[in-house]
Amino acid sequence: MEGIIVKENYDGVPRRASQVWKELKTFEPVELFIYKNGTDAILQGFYKYNPNPHVLGLYDICEVPHFIARDKYGDEFRTSGLNCGYVGEGPRGTIAILEKLGIENAEHIVTGNSVLYIDMKSGTPKIEAGRSVFDDYLKDPMERTFESARVYHYGERLAFTELNDSRDTLGFLKFYLERVIDEVEAVYFLMDEDETLPYKRRAPERYKDRVMDFPIAVRGKNGVEIWLKSHLTSNQRLEEQPIVNKVLDTVGFPALNREQTILDKVKKTLSGKPVENSALVRIESGELKVHYI
Repeated sequence: MEGIIVKENYDGVPRRASQVWKELKTFEPVELFIYKNGTDAILQGFYKYNPNPHVLGLYDICEVPHFIARDKYGDEFRTSGLNCGYVGEGPRGTIAILEKLGIENAEHIVTGNSVLYIDMKSGTPKIEAGRSVFDDYLKDPMERTFESARVYHYGERLAFTELNDSRDTLGFLKFYLERVIDEVEAVYFLMDEDETLPYKRRAPERYKDRVMDFPIAVRGKNGVEIWLKSHLTSNQRLEEQPIVNKVLDTVGFPALNREQTILDKVKKTLSGKPVENSALVRIESGELKVHYI
């Protein structure tokens, strides 16, 4: 049975979050999900979203909780004011709740881990604890040559978008590929604005009102996409554009190396240059397949 959110608080104030928790009184959690970083919560589906005012079909993520308590009916308490992974007011509020729930060694568990899942369905708490997939980025953000992704809700997927001021597209792709995608399902190569628009792979530029196109998208089987800003041209075959094979190599796909067909040669003869269509590239039965879209 699908539950409801019985109480929520997103102002980030630990004291207020603790007060809202106390107001529940009869709420008895059987599962707890606790995060240091909001992106980890987003990847687990804990967020709300609103339509983006600049791009149809794109949704801004909002109200991301760092602490989620769920009861046996599936009902939830959510707040951004309680969390874990360091010594501070937010984790102290979490520790107080865990201690009242009978969790032993709560302080060490909460302050020493960036991601926590506590299962109390059997009566005996079972704790799964670990690091955030983004901990290394948070420790050394100045070493990155790209800006961290902006995350959107896109259809039934999450989209991690490269920002306009990113200076290392392949570094951006590699970093997020290792952290947010389980297995690559397909790569989209969209040739120009007319091709990008139907797929709605567009998002506002940061600090600007203009809209930015994302010609390359890597899609994972887990419902996550990574959008890249690198420009592609329809006047050159895909395999002749350096970024294409670099992206395929980064995601673990073989290089694109198609033989020119008679149709390709006719197009080139008539136009004086090759004319390429947008394509979806994926592995089928162990072979790289290109589907024109």
